[in-house]
Amino acid sequence: MATRVETAEGQAAAPTGFGAYLFAHAAWFLAFGVQMVLFPYLVRVVLQENEIRLGIAQMCQSLPTTLLILLGGFIADRADGKRIVVLACLVSTAVFLGLAGLVSAGRLTYGLLIVYALTVGVIGAFATPARDALLSHVAPVEGGVQRAVSGAFMAQFAGQILGMVAAIMAPLVGVAALLFGQAGLLLAAGVAALRMRPRLRETRAPQAGHPLRYLGSEIADGFRAAVASPIIGPVVLCSAGMGVCFMGAFAVLLPLVVQGYFPAVVAGRDNTAIASALGVFTLCFWVGSMLAAIVLMRAGPPKRKGLVYLTALGSGAIVLGLCAIPMPFWALCALNVAWGVAGGVTMTLGRGLVQEHAPPDKRARVLSIFTLGMMGGGPLGAVAYGVLAHEIGPRMAILFPSILMGMIVAAVAARSRLRTLG
Repeated sequence: MATRVETAEGQAAAPTGFGAYLFAHAAWFLAFGVQMVLFPYLVRVVLQENEIRLGIAQMCQSLPTTLLILLGGFIADRADGKRIVVLACLVSTAVFLGLAGLVSAGRLTYGLLIVYALTVGVIGAFATPARDALLSHVAPVEGGVQRAVSGAFMAQFAGQILGMVAAIMAPLVGVAALLFGQAGLLLAAGVAALRMRPRLRETRAPQAGHPLRYLGSEIADGFRAAVASPIIGPVVLCSAGMGVCFMGAFAVLLPLVVQGYFPAVVAGRDNTAIASALGVFTLCFWVGSMLAAIVLMRAGPPKRKGLVYLTALGSGAIVLGLCAIPMPFWALCALNVAWGVAGGVTMTLGRGLVQEHAPPDKRARVLSIFTLGMMGGGPLGAVAYGVLAHEIGPRMAILFPSILMGMIVAAVAARSRLRTLG
């Protein structure tokens, strides 16, 4: 039987089920990797909606997370994170089964797809902070938090890559079968999450006073901790820029660019070749991201974390702008690999910086604020770029987020300590 050993920080160093955490993490993102491809396909090809309605649908996936992520962080700091993750997996299983049933029966409508998107967004608002906060409690003591973060990102990227590969198989197996497979994956993720054994953390005594007032004060504490930090504040600002500029472009503009490679007459209701093309294109991004995470994990954190983080962000803005140039599909995919490398460095280092510099008793709340920065900009970017693409075309619209992100990186590099961080 394993025994508990006290570390220098006073935490028990017993086996924590880090492998189970990684499996559940990877299975979750594998399922949602399939969704990343199929959701715009369902809107544009199956339901044949226009660019503006695609932007609205993509907004509905991230808007609930934006509105509820701080509440999710507050709950994750106090509730059993493992229980939240298990429950989120089981509820998601039921949601994916419902969507698969609608698609297989040919009864999917735009309104039902919006309900699905909103439901998934609500689940993510509570699952994400709980899963992020659990990482520091299941991470192997000898490896450190930054190495555990890199391992979690590798599991995430691997899951999303497998999800993209599965989506590429849509012409062979059908969309409904892929959706049923997503439900099975989330059920497996819930079973794996049950095997996690997080290290004990300090429990909090119940607080007196009105619950809503207490909730507001606790969330405000998280914001104060983020803003007061000379490291976390600039990272959160960059995260918000990534949400507006990168997430909106990735969710709306780039899928429209990919669809543009297919003649309108080919893009019929039953054409799954577009889903395969979207899968290949999205796969390229996550391959690049995973390669970056592997290099960071094997080489260890760079000595100039802040400078590398800002350089990756700036490089991502440049690569996104290059996607506005007409080119063969293979060249666009190659650019997406490069964008993925920059994104992998940015996401790994950014979340690692927040994990390391956040106060332990506020970590989930600060991480939820970091996630809010990215997710909060996503809905705004999705709607704005949907309208912009409808007016001037998706390729020209790509220049706007590219230039805006470059301006944000330049401002943070000039006005913060992030570029000199060792």
